[in-house]
Amino acid sequence: MSHDGPLRAIRLLRIGAVPQALVADLAARVSVVTALPCRAGGAAGIEPVPLAARAQVDADRLLEALERLPRERGTVTAAVTAADMGSPIFTHHFGRARHGGHALVISLARMTPVFYGLPEDRDLMLRRASLELLHELGHVWGLGHCRDNGCIMRFVPSVEGIDNRGTTFCAACAASVPLPAALAPR
Repeated sequence: MSHDGPLRAIRLLRIGAVPQALVADLAARVSVVTALPCRAGGAAGIEPVPLAARAQVDADRLLEALERLPRERGTVTAAVTAADMGSPIFTHHFGRARHGGHALVISLARMTPVFYGLPEDRDLMLRRASLELLHELGHVWGLGHCRDNGCIMRFVPSVEGIDNRGTTFCAACAASVPLPAALAPR
């Protein structure tokens, strides 16, 4: 559970060259899925830190910077970046969050079909991004990775995994933490 009480809203910011219209569309999708207000804000004002000898930004440093931003009680600060994220021990991250934290970050870089040499598909990218945001929100709420293939909390190392895992929390994950009613399995 979020350390400062019930989850009341999600504030979605952008880091770097992410169009505001895309953030607004993502916020609308997340609001529908979670039944929580997800408000599209502006730029986070965070400068990504490059990873040494890699064409990526440091996912953990982005998350730490987001955690330092001021926020309202009960609000999760979420951010989206177009930059490819990684860390010294992982080749890439689709998203990062801390268990019981109050911030999360997702990267669109590997969610767009263009990354894999395929034609652009904005709807597919937004679907993947909303699912990854929900997965990271589960971590904020205190959930770990799940073994259930149908659970949104299943760890996936590839974009195909995002496409193939479930879109909701399994009953076991929902029972393990007090999820807000909006996030409980339907």
